[in-house]
Amino acid sequence: MRRIALLLLLGGAGLLAPITASVVGAWFLVEPPDARTVALGSAGVALDNLYASTFYNPASIASGPRIAATWTHAQWFWPGMSIDHAGLAGRVGDRLGFAANVIYAQHGETDVVDEHGNYLGRYRSYDLAPGISAAYRILPSLTAGMTLKGVYSLWWPTWIWEVMPELGIEGGGDAFTVAGDAGVQYRPQDALTFGFAVANLGPNLRYDSTEGDILPRVARVGFAVRPPIPGPVSGTVTGELSRDLFPPTEWRDLYHWGAGLELEFARLAFTRIGYLYYDSDGWRGWTWGVGLAHRGLRLDVGVDSGIYREPRSRNVRFQLSAGL
Repeated sequence: MRRIALLLLLGGAGLLAPITASVVGAWFLVEPPDARTVALGSAGVALDNLYASTFYNPASIASGPRIAATWTHAQWFWPGMSIDHAGLAGRVGDRLGFAANVIYAQHGETDVVDEHGNYLGRYRSYDLAPGISAAYRILPSLTAGMTLKGVYSLWWPTWIWEVMPELGIEGGGDAFTVAGDAGVQYRPQDALTFGFAVANLGPNLRYDSTEGDILPRVARVGFAVRPPIPGPVSGTVTGELSRDLFPPTEWRDLYHWGAGLELEFARLAFTRIGYLYYDSDGWRGWTWGVGLAHRGLRLDVGVDSGIYREPRSRNVRFQLSAGL
């Protein structure tokens, strides 16, 4: 637990620390992978029923189902790009939880043509981040967790400069690093949960001998409220404020936030709406989604295509989850 406390302390200090200029890479690490939370404005740091997902807060698995699995597929950014996320989690007793997650983002295929117009082949660039998580219930109302993950990025395979020596390069097409996440969730009463987490703390991705690309480190704080509603309908209101711990970009403010409302009908059907704010220049908008559940199985759909400035293909996530 001392390591978790140290990571949280570093992340909290980063909320006010100055940020030096650098190139930011591995953007897929801040792209929400699951359909349910995307529909809620990506405000998931305080949600404690995310099945096996540890993306927002690894502490959540100490309060989730005893055994859970989840898988999400999404068309991402432009046609030909996609993100897949899979997770498996389990709890030992009432205090300890473990999980394994993997995110795979592929960026489409690229044709390789030499200076004479000769077709030399085709390759697919991708990013991969497998990770393992552990969470522990310190007090009946307090859980803490951490994640250790590897981050691998392939932009150009080695055969490109082998068949095109005129490029004058010998490497730098892929990179690997390790990163850590940590978080806590505090539930003072059944209807209220607070969450705090830091993500993607680790060394830069180095494609060659240069300084490398900084990871998209981020700190999140938020809440989830489950007000008592009589009858077969229940609801959850969630909100989150996050702060980037990397240099500002033209499409994303340093601070951003999201909020959402979920209504559950007779434990069978869900409807969700949210709002996500990235920056004041247009990267903001409404999100929405629906879900169906039956005997531990759940199918969710989440849409956040309304938050982007430029026209683009539909950004829809499909998620299948199971839990006991």
